[in-house]
Amino acid sequence: TMISGHTPILGYTPDPDIRSQFGSSVQNSPQVEPFRAFAIASAMFRQHSVKRLLPCLSQLALFWLMVQLPVGHCKPLGQNLTATLPEMVKAIDRNNFNNNFCWGEGLSKGVNWKTMWGKVAGCLLDKSEIIAMQWDVADNRSESIDSPPRFYRNLAIDLASCCTMSDKRDWCVKEISPAYELLVALEQEAETDDFEADEADLASIFATVTKAAAQLLEEYSEQEDGYSSRAALLLGTCAIGSGGSDGSLTTCFPEDLERLRRLLEAQREEL
Repeated sequence: TMISGHTPILGYTPDPDIRSQFGSSVQNSPQVEPFRAFAIASAMFRQHSVKRLLPCLSQLALFWLMVQLPVGHCKPLGQNLTATLPEMVKAIDRNNFNNNFCWGEGLSKGVNWKTMWGKVAGCLLDKSEIIAMQWDVADNRSESIDSPPRFYRNLAIDLASCCTMSDKRDWCVKEISPAYELLVALEQEAETDDFEADEADLASIFATVTKAAAQLLEEYSEQEDGYSSRAALLLGTCAIGSGGSDGSLTTCFPEDLERLRRLLEAQREEL
């Protein structure tokens, strides 16, 4: 009843493939985020009958209640972002910041992603879509409930949360670090009112994040069996040229994001 040397979770031992997807970050603690418990529960239901799992359900319900209650280690209001993504991921692990891991809706080919790797890719695509819909937040052309500094801050935390799960954690931190550090700089320099520079930086962040998502989906294409047409719009927006460390350099511009936003809005109207 151990996962990678940690204590038992709800008295259940996942199969090896489940352990590999979640990595070694899952622990039996009231500080573990609720989505981890429910993600594990989802894997449990896929592997075993409901009858066999009934003894675990009351524990799971209690666990959910515990993590939802206000506690002393919640993020203080106005706490500064960390300078680097590795520091932020550790801060999220310590519950200094909320873990906002979320893989959105309508991005997988089926009802949901099949693996935790797919959910990480979905998390990155979900943040890409947020950028696409609000890339011009700095000059107030897009409707947003957040001011530009708050938008950059929330996006940085949400993006960091995507790198807290699965055995691709270190890879995610490496790939997403440039985007995170740009968001930190945007939040700190938001009072300069250079919205054109902000928009160019957001386009660059979008390119970095969608490229990482594309790499992840390609690596696990057999397990995930594709993605939705909306995800395809996000993944196909930026031009791919030569010159990157892996042989390619993905670039995006504000006009690319404006074109993407119109396509996404048109697609939503058709649904």
